[in-house]
Amino acid sequence: MKNVGFVSSGLSTLGSSSFTAKCSQRAPRVQRGYVEPAYRPRSWGISMKQQETPWNLVKVLSNNQASEDHRLIAVNVGVTGSTGSLIDSYRIPGMYVQIKLPGEEKAGFYAISSAPNIAGVFEFLVKKSPSSESFYNLQAGEMVEMTPVGGKGFAKSADLANAKDILLFANGSGIAPIRGAIESRLNGIAPKTRNSVKLYYGCRYPERMAYQDRFQLWAENNVEVIPVMSQPALGKEEWKGKTGYVQDALKEDGVANPAQTAALLCGVKGMTVDVRDYLTSQGVPNENIFLNF
Repeated sequence: MKNVGFVSSGLSTLGSSSFTAKCSQRAPRVQRGYVEPAYRPRSWGISMKQQETPWNLVKVLSNNQASEDHRLIAVNVGVTGSTGSLIDSYRIPGMYVQIKLPGEEKAGFYAISSAPNIAGVFEFLVKKSPSSESFYNLQAGEMVEMTPVGGKGFAKSADLANAKDILLFANGSGIAPIRGAIESRLNGIAPKTRNSVKLYYGCRYPERMAYQDRFQLWAENNVEVIPVMSQPALGKEEWKGKTGYVQDALKEDGVANPAQTAALLCGVKGMTVDVRDYLTSQGVPNENIFLNF
C-alpha cells in the first residue's frame, strides 16, 4: 500500500458552572493571534495544577497531514511531576479531553492518540469537518484550551491478562485511541506477549487511511494490520485488498480461539454493534470486549 503523507470530534456546548463565580471577570484581550480567556482562576500560574482547573491554556507544537482528511496535531501539556501536568492523569489508552479555542464557548471531544508518556505531549487525530475546523487549521505556536483527561479508556493490563489473542477494530478516526493501545507500554495490549494480534481498520479508500507510515512498525511488534476499504473505486490507485466493512472481514476470517480472545473497538455505532454481536455469538466473553466510552 502506498503511504499517505488521524479522533474526529462531535461538538458540544459547555454549560455554565460554579467555576465562573470563583473567577475574576474582565474583557478578553487579543495577543499574538489568540484571544485570552475572559475568565481564569486567580491562582493560575501560582498554585493551581492543570488537573484541578476546568480549562488549561496549552500550546500547539505541530500540525501535519495524516491523510486526505485528517491532521495529526501535537500539543504541549507540560512535563510530569510537581506541576500536576495533564500527562500524569493519562494512564489508559482511549481516554479523552475536550478542546476549544480561547474565547469560544463550544468544545469538541478528542481521544488522545499518542500512548501514555512522560514527555508532556498529547497527539490528536483530527478529522476535517465544520465542527473541528478551528482546531484542524491551527499552526505551531498557537494556543488552545484543554480540560483535564476524562473517560475510562479501554482496559487496564490486568483486564487483558488472560487473553492469548487480541482483535482490534477501528474505522475512520477511530484508529486514534487504538494506536495509543498498540504503542502503550503501560496499559496497552502488549502485542509481543500474545499469540496473535489483528487490527481490522476500515476507511473509504486508501488516501483516507491515517497512520500508514506506522503499519510496518506495528507489524514488527506482532500486529497484523488488515485494511478494509468500503469505496475503493474512489481512490487514486487500484485496491487489491479486502473490501466492504471491517465486520465483513471479521466474519470472513472467523475467531480462532474465542474463549481466550479480547477485543478493543472504536468507530461508528453500526460497526461496533455488529462486531460485538458477532464476537459474542462466536463465544468471546462479553467482559472481554472493550470500548473506550
